[in-house]
Amino acid sequence: MTSNVRFILIGKTGAGKSATGNFILRRSAFVCRNTPGSFIQEAEAHSVKLDTRIVTVVDTPGLFDTKGCLLRTLTSVQSSLDFVKPDPYCILLVIKVGKLTEIEHYTAELLKIMFGPNVLEQTIIVFTHEDDATLSGKNIADLVNDLDENESLKSLLDECGGRYITLNNCESNEELRRDKLHKVIMMADTLAIGWKGYYEKSFSVYRRVIQKHAEDWKGEHLTVEQVRIIKEEQKQEERKYTISSNVAGALAGAGIGLLGVATFAVGPAAVVALTAAIPVIAKHFK
Repeated sequence: MTSNVRFILIGKTGAGKSATGNFILRRSAFVCRNTPGSFIQEAEAHSVKLDTRIVTVVDTPGLFDTKGCLLRTLTSVQSSLDFVKPDPYCILLVIKVGKLTEIEHYTAELLKIMFGPNVLEQTIIVFTHEDDATLSGKNIADLVNDLDENESLKSLLDECGGRYITLNNCESNEELRRDKLHKVIMMADTLAIGWKGYYEKSFSVYRRVIQKHAEDWKGEHLTVEQVRIIKEEQKQEERKYTISSNVAGALAGAGIGLLGVATFAVGPAAVVALTAAIPVIAKHFK
């Protein structure tokens, strides 16, 4: 278990992102914006001390709620990592209870192009407005279990390892609030145990590709083809990054970093070092 807990909230305006952040922080740190045009443009973070642990929550711009460029919104969401890296953290994908729409399923795809293909391994789904589900006579557990009617939900839950929690952000029962908070922190602790440093090594690749296309694709949405292009370019750039990192490591292991080359370039030591490094380097270009 890590000493501190870090959450990044992602979802569309009206899903209850900011209210979920306030629920976790146990105070009104984030301004709830549910009306069209009232959205934050940059990621915002607040922390609270719970018992002996510091809990940090990062709220992000809502997806699909602006009249501007979606890709620029994605770069603002990506900046949320600046508040938490390189420490373990998890993403809370906030969805208003009800039938999962194409927008929420599309959000999962956007997560992958923002933070990498493994991002859902570090994601917990938060179903908000739990009270609405109860009033309609069908609770969230019923909606989740009735997967035959919710194929999109089944797919999303599977990718997230079946992790979800339900919240009524207006809950007045303090005991119930503490129980929900304890549950989501426990889930975050479990994810932290298997932390693999997701997104850290190649995150700059994901950000750079999105920033490049933000100059040309200024629409409010991305087409399926545009998403495919971004993913393909990210794969190519990530492969280049991996190769360059491995080559640098091989050279360093052989004792011929830049300083080593300058020192030994005219002597037999350079020949010996290069000979040792060549097999290691070559396999990365196959």
